[in-house]
Amino acid sequence: MPAPLPSPASIRRLRAWLAAYLMIAVLAAAAHLRPVLQAQSLPTAAARWIWKPIDQLDHNPTAFYAVRDFRLGSPTARARLMITADEEYVVTLNGKRIGAGAFEPGAPLDVYEAGPLLLPGGNRLLVELRSGDGTGGLLASLVDEATGRQIVGTDDGWRILPAHQLGLVRGWMPIGAGEPAFAWGYPPIGRWGSPKVSAPRPLLGEEMGPPLPAAAMLPLSLPAGLTDGRPPGSPVLYDWGRTVEGYLTLEMPPAKDLGMALLFTGETPPDPLAARPTAAVLVMPGEPEWLDARPRRFRYALLVGLKRPAAAAVRPVPPGRVRPPRPIRDRVFGIQGPPLRTPVEDEVWSKLQRLPGAARGKDL
Repeated sequence: MPAPLPSPASIRRLRAWLAAYLMIAVLAAAAHLRPVLQAQSLPTAAARWIWKPIDQLDHNPTAFYAVRDFRLGSPTARARLMITADEEYVVTLNGKRIGAGAFEPGAPLDVYEAGPLLLPGGNRLLVELRSGDGTGGLLASLVDEATGRQIVGTDDGWRILPAHQLGLVRGWMPIGAGEPAFAWGYPPIGRWGSPKVSAPRPLLGEEMGPPLPAAAMLPLSLPAGLTDGRPPGSPVLYDWGRTVEGYLTLEMPPAKDLGMALLFTGETPPDPLAARPTAAVLVMPGEPEWLDARPRRFRYALLVGLKRPAAAAVRPVPPGRVRPPRPIRDRVFGIQGPPLRTPVEDEVWSKLQRLPGAARGKDL
């Protein structure tokens, strides 16, 4: 006996369900493709904001490498690298440091002419990233200026490596041991906004002059009442004898753990209890040298919290390159709030307070 034919009402219901499923699929595809299509109109094209995989509750200071290998049949004559990172970065292409910088809301991307450093065959783009509270982001895009084609951009194909090794920077050590980067997504995202392009900056090696070592290094004791003597991490004051402008560099024996210190700079010897730190110093495990991400103007530099002895020098930059420091917003609706310390400040001072002989009642 033949099966009964479906009723017209059943056929209409089936068509309605199929139409609903098709509409849901179309809307889902549109929601997925919309940010991809929007990104194509941005200067960074398909690049996404990336970072190392972290726990949402992890706010510990961090420093690490984000690395990407790529191949070229023949290097392009002109290639533009657009990059920014929150909080700060130092970028290396095929073993050559080409730039450094720090994120500022609303500021354009840093742009470097990277074509002369590209090689036929294998290439390595490596970015040292630092964050005082553990969170942040990197956005970078390398573009062939002749065709507008993106050669490489930040995405989850990048690898994250937590410690410095010379072979990683020079390019002969494989990066397979690293973990995949976590992609936050396409811009604009949160406070990072839509990327804008600035005029090209000089490459770091062309901009910086020969190192100017500090004229004097004076080990200091910790503030009275904190502890006796000079335990590891005690302040060290560097004096150049005159005002200098440039990137501060520190050389030190490599260590297996992340190095953390507070940097104070000024035209007079800084008081670490009266002034806010100029910057946090985060030294990757295994790293023998730290380069500041910003050029600064100062005569004195005070370092607090670094357990390893450090030799200090300044790589000078042309006049006018140093920008004034950003103002610290410590008022809300005109009301002065309590002083807030960064996680790096908390870590450095708490370690010194935990030292034998430290006065427990002293709150720095």
